[in-house]
Amino acid sequence: MNLETEKEDLLLAINGTEETLQIILARREESDEPYSLLEAKKLVVPGRSVNFMIPSIRDSLKLFGYEAGDISRIALTAGPGSFTGLRLTFAAAAGLSAGNGCPVAAMDYLPILAKGAALISGLPVWAVTHSRRMQVYLQGFEALNGTGDLTPMTPPLPVTVQEAVEVILSYKQEKAVLLGSGLLKNKAFFDEFLAEHSQYSAMPERFNVPAEQDILDAAVSADYSEEMPMPMYLRGSDAEENLEAITRKRGISLEAAKEQLKNITPR
Repeated sequence: MNLETEKEDLLLAINGTEETLQIILARREESDEPYSLLEAKKLVVPGRSVNFMIPSIRDSLKLFGYEAGDISRIALTAGPGSFTGLRLTFAAAAGLSAGNGCPVAAMDYLPILAKGAALISGLPVWAVTHSRRMQVYLQGFEALNGTGDLTPMTPPLPVTVQEAVEVILSYKQEKAVLLGSGLLKNKAFFDEFLAEHSQYSAMPERFNVPAEQDILDAAVSADYSEEMPMPMYLRGSDAEENLEAITRKRGISLEAAKEQLKNITPR
């Protein structure tokens, strides 16, 4: 451990939930002090975060004279989101934690994403993020209360785009805002919905990626544990749902594939 910084609390926060990989490094010298942001990286690497995550963390640590063993705690966005992205993020954190024994915390992604829009708009917020073609993850939040905390109206839901708008309309709100990658991935559908329902509006695209400070704030208040948390999987991976076709191409039975996978696939 770096002797000059052994009293410091060094926090690493990682968001690998969607196409934009965010890596945040912050420190504080005393437990009653706020964290100071050292560096925040934002890398748009859809499907390629495995090539960038660990090298980017290493470079950030090295820039400020740290090593992996100096990390005091790790906070991860747990989803819902990309199946592969979440697995890579949690695997990286598990490796770092195993190396130095630091605790790890999981953070719900959609409240972090919605916070900026709630602050700016003062209205209820619907976070709509991409799941797969014509399917999204949806969660609604009431306007910020006096404490600055978001109150969920719904749990995170894996739904079709049509089901998403039915849920939104069921709340009969006078005004609300929508944000998230699901709006862009299904642009024609949601453009039509917004045109037909003027009480709803879309936030600018910059709100589709959470602010670094909002991730850091969530990391500060997260619950840390010596045991690795689990990602929030609300649907199976594409590989799992297409397992029969994959096994047929490889010349093995579906039953044999399931037997091989049962001990390595989380329930």
